Amino acid sequence: MLRKQYQKLVIPIFLIFLLGLLSLTLPAAAQQQKQQACFTEQERALALQKAKVWQEPDPDYDPVLGYSSKTGPRMGAPQVNSDGLASPINCTANPKPEKGSGTTPKFYCSVAGTVDEDGDLIRYKIKPHFKGQARDKRNGEIYGEFLSSRFSKALGFFADDEWVADVTCNDCEKALTSSFQGAKFTPFQPAAGIELALGKGIDVNCNDKDTGGIAESLARLLQAGAPRAEIDAFKLWLAFIDHGDTKTDNQKFACLKWKKNDDNTLTCEPGQAVYYVSDMGSTFGYSRSSENKATLSGWKGKDPIKVSNGRCTTTAKSVGDANISEAGRQLLATGLQRLLDAEKSDNLITRVFRASRNSERDEPAEAWTAEFIRKARTIIDARCSN
Repeated sequence: MLRKQYQKLVIPIFLIFLLGLLSLTLPAAAQQQKQQACFTEQERALALQKAKVWQEPDPDYDPVLGYSSKTGPRMGAPQVNSDGLASPINCTANPKPEKGSGTTPKFYCSVAGTVDEDGDLIRYKIKPHFKGQARDKRNGEIYGEFLSSRFSKALGFFADDEWVADVTCNDCEKALTSSFQGAKFTPFQPAAGIELALGKGIDVNCNDKDTGGIAESLARLLQAGAPRAEIDAFKLWLAFIDHGDTKTDNQKFACLKWKKNDDNTLTCEPGQAVYYVSDMGSTFGYSRSSENKATLSGWKGKDPIKVSNGRCTTTAKSVGDANISEAGRQLLATGLQRLLDAEKSDNLITRVFRASRNSERDEPAEAWTAEFIRKARTIIDARCSN
């Protein structure tokens, strides 16, 4: 009888001891995951009022290479040659817990030894050609994102970093956010899109709600004191690249530099909150079908600005007030003229189109450049009285 009571007493004590021992030996990464640092409601509210959509572009930024010659490539960036063509990468599946709201198949992976400042593996978002590698089936979002990112940064707008490269990932079928359509997944994915996020999304308590609709976000920023010229230039630029998929989830508030507080919250440093298009897949020729995006036939002939009796309006979708000020036109026109001058001196615009590899499934880079120049001239030559 006493022996049974003793056994009943010892077993629970042993279990308590064992659990305590396990808690002491839990990996540090598991403990850190429980203590994820997050932005607060106050930080989100401040970003909604103070985020910027434009800043003076880095004069040393090279849109062909995707980085500034002074600072060099960002941490984790694929290597590129002098023509801006990215080297192939070999990676291993590294799925995100949340698949996100996008509808096209993608996967996430990491390269062994490629880590961030905290020693964590850098996770790449990969967009493959999920309908097949035939010219008429390739995923145009890959090229639209690359072009929009490179030209946006050259003009002072914000964008995620994008590359086009051959990707090999033997186990990434298990990391797909959705199944391929009309084609089989293979470990080797030529000319895939590779993305690294611009900064840290500003959400509340890490709830992943860091997005904001274009019309209401721009109106709020303008009312809070954002320079109208910068807001108008942003709208004009969205019309220039023909940004068509303007649902709320594709635009976000992000922080470029932040600090972690003692209470495990994050504070975005002053002037480092930005509002930008985080999904630029439906650009340079908007279409509902992925294979028809970023085609010259879809982009050609669409003018970003309309002028009537001196009054200028933009053709950008879903941006609310379409009226464009002369100051806003001039701001974008100055940047575009700088690109046109660089095209004359060293074929900069053409080299960006070549680096995108879009000519592998669409028109030659020179044909794209001609339309880029034509569109730029509609803004440079316009005059707005409003």
